[in-house]
Amino acid sequence: MTSAIKFEHVKKSFADKVVVNDLNLDIQQGELFVLVGNSGSGKTTSIKMINRLEDPNGGRVLVNQRPTTEYNVQKLRWQIGYVLQQIALFPNMTVAKNITLIPEIQGDKGNLAETAAKLLQEVGLNPEEYAKRYPHELSGGEQQRIGILRAIASKPPIVLMDEPFSALDPLSRANLQSLVVDLHKQLHNTIIFVTHDMNEALRLADRIAIMKDGQLLQVDQPQEILRHPANKYVKDFFKGSLGNDLYETPLRQAALFNEFKQKETATLASMTKVKADEKLAKVLAILSEQEEVAVQNENGAFLGFVDRQWLVAYLNGINKLN
Repeated sequence: MTSAIKFEHVKKSFADKVVVNDLNLDIQQGELFVLVGNSGSGKTTSIKMINRLEDPNGGRVLVNQRPTTEYNVQKLRWQIGYVLQQIALFPNMTVAKNITLIPEIQGDKGNLAETAAKLLQEVGLNPEEYAKRYPHELSGGEQQRIGILRAIASKPPIVLMDEPFSALDPLSRANLQSLVVDLHKQLHNTIIFVTHDMNEALRLADRIAIMKDGQLLQVDQPQEILRHPANKYVKDFFKGSLGNDLYETPLRQAALFNEFKQKETATLASMTKVKADEKLAKVLAILSEQEEVAVQNENGAFLGFVDRQWLVAYLNGINKLN
């Protein structure tokens, strides 16, 4: 795969405080990559060095194999969408104008009203109802949808998202997480998403990087981090995610991941069902005849599903350890 963003021995200090210390990280084109860590871990400073809101004191950051310091700052930022927790829509502009601001600045000669209408439809907002509204007429979740659309309207190959949903209610947050996944599948862009929320990281990421005190502790796929945490800090950091019973069974763990593939409850109900504590041998027998099974908790509620591919990968991982 081709590298979209690369950190090579990057260091960043403010006065005498080291915020990022010898960061080496390679993010591939088309990844939905999540940086996770507590406050002060260095994750926000790290992504600010991608679009040169900050520059490193040492090492270098590369975008598309080219050091960021070789880019014209404005042209670099035009390649990179940016979504913040503080949505910062322009209050005197309509929704449509907010969405198409960057393409207009860049001299896009296309039909910008049509662009705004199409994007609004993609996020479930009726253009006839929303295009002419102003930001103060929107809910927090709606404003953040517009913020996301503004960031992707010019089709930048890279989008940075810095804790964009942390101020929202749980329902709005879950809906927007699904929206990010759906848009990523459509656009095939590279997304770097910063959060301190373990559940959010697990829902979204192709790969996760965990930072602490400016240092990178582990980078891997979500399931691998949960199964093989690099150290006690990583294990404890994710231990409370997706329910305290996450570590009880690998079946429960996998089902909770796959919940976010957005299968309808009716679809799950029509599938063969197994309990989360079912023996893997029985699940293997079922999956030898069909592609996937629905997983339920002890109360019969659907957790999600697992498929043949997951079980084979899991068993291969077990064999490698033995």
